[in-house]
Amino acid sequence: MNILRISILLLGIVLSNAFAQNTTPFSSKNVPHLPSKNIIQFEDGRDYFSYEQPILLPKRLDNKIPILFFFNYDCRVCSIAHDIVLLYSQLNHDTVVLEEYPVATNEDFLSANIFLSLKKLDQHNISDLLLFESADKKRYVELSYYDNLLNWLKGKNIEPQTFTNLFYSKEVKQQIKEIIQLTEDYGVFTYPYVIIDGKYVLTASTLYNDDYSFAVLNFLLKKIQQGKK
Repeated sequence: MNILRISILLLGIVLSNAFAQNTTPFSSKNVPHLPSKNIIQFEDGRDYFSYEQPILLPKRLDNKIPILFFFNYDCRVCSIAHDIVLLYSQLNHDTVVLEEYPVATNEDFLSANIFLSLKKLDQHNISDLLLFESADKKRYVELSYYDNLLNWLKGKNIEPQTFTNLFYSKEVKQQIKEIIQLTEDYGVFTYPYVIIDGKYVLTASTLYNDDYSFAVLNFLLKKIQQGKK
């Protein structure tokens, strides 16, 4: 598995609580780094992270740079991060392409099960709504009960039985296994987790402010494009 060059502090967080997000509000001691608008140089290990050995992603015929967004419905900041990378991909559609994946492990694959079922129904907007609604921990717990989830989906004009058939289908179960493998192969240890071209990673420490995130993404894309010349 590829290993990120990350700081000792971040490693401590990972080892103590893998796949967990920081649910405490920012304080004067943990306010995220927000550089001056005049700064155009960003720092590895602070603004972004690098894989020591880049992940070999499938080659795209259109030569667009892939941005892989890993998320979980039970995530306070994933909705904000999703809005940022989605808008960035739309503004730079001629250069990048966004791919979305739920984080999944053998022990926890509920988000993957829901996401893949909605994807089969071509209901990406409903998935985005659920990501926003479940950002609240209490609401996520409520929606983690299947009957409550079905009632919520019904209110969004999704037929419960159709969703249930997909939710328990062999096809979705197989896709869940593939997502679990992706989570492991790409070394995803937290969420949100954004991989740029298999080389660089952004986490919640960057994906909270669109100006800052856009600047870092522009910086990384320039590095990638220069490396291909």
